[in-house]
Amino acid sequence: MSRRGQQVMLWLLAVCLSGCATTATPYVGYGPHPQISRGRPVPVIDFIGNIFAIPSKLLLWSPKMDNHAISADTEQYLIEYIDSPLSKTDGTLYSLNEYAPLRAMKRLVKNHKVAWPYRLVLGLPTTLIVDVLIPGRLFAGFFIPLIVALPADNYNPFTDTVSIYSDLPSVALHEAGHSHDSNRRKYKGTYAAVRLIPGVALYQEFQASDEAITQLVEAGHREEELRAYKILYPAYGTYVGGLIIPFIGPYVGAAIGHIWGRTTAHDRAKQYEELDRTTQRHPEESAPPKATTSEKPAEDPAAR
Repeated sequence: MSRRGQQVMLWLLAVCLSGCATTATPYVGYGPHPQISRGRPVPVIDFIGNIFAIPSKLLLWSPKMDNHAISADTEQYLIEYIDSPLSKTDGTLYSLNEYAPLRAMKRLVKNHKVAWPYRLVLGLPTTLIVDVLIPGRLFAGFFIPLIVALPADNYNPFTDTVSIYSDLPSVALHEAGHSHDSNRRKYKGTYAAVRLIPGVALYQEFQASDEAITQLVEAGHREEELRAYKILYPAYGTYVGGLIIPFIGPYVGAAIGHIWGRTTAHDRAKQYEELDRTTQRHPEESAPPKATTSEKPAEDPAAR
């Protein structure tokens, strides 16, 4: 490799690893919110995890993708959504950068939201793969182009658990959106099973991303909303492209998604600027939601 090529590779590595843990973990285990649990930082494992996640960081062009260091700010976005009277995530566990195989198996057994045949036939192999044998705690976001792709941030409906490894509020809310989408269904096991039908994943991924962006819009988090388009649109593009074009489809879809997301973010920013001029508003830089109590307000009968 030429000297210039080496410099480019070193620069890419530095950018990709810039999302590694740089702040202290607020706590370990269950924290202020009873539905959220954090894993203990293990610097060596987290560093290796960031190396494995370089492909996903490059694909979505964010060093915080699968960086194994979830900030308190990202957690607050989750808490704000969980405690929203419109969210349907009661009983869901939000696991932040953890490896807890025994707990995952226990939740699989005790999750009576999903009928036992679905948990046995689909839930057992799914949980063994993503929570026990090839855990996201180490392998989140790892893929070899055209060969293999391992799960990253995800929602497991069979254990009713959201696993987060990225310090991106939009990604965390997207996975919470999957929980909301599943929990509002009467036949949750069937809804999880039909994802195996080609094309159904597009609908479910759209629902989750729409829920995430809707939450950011309704909560008034403009800056994070604009960032969400730049992450969620290319992520969705990987599903569309993968369905249409074999092998290279996810990468083509991601590229189109990047253009689509950035165009949408630009147009949305212009709309906000026009709105501010019309209303003579002088918005400050948007900030993460403030810490709230873990007690959930009374649920509104209207559902999203």
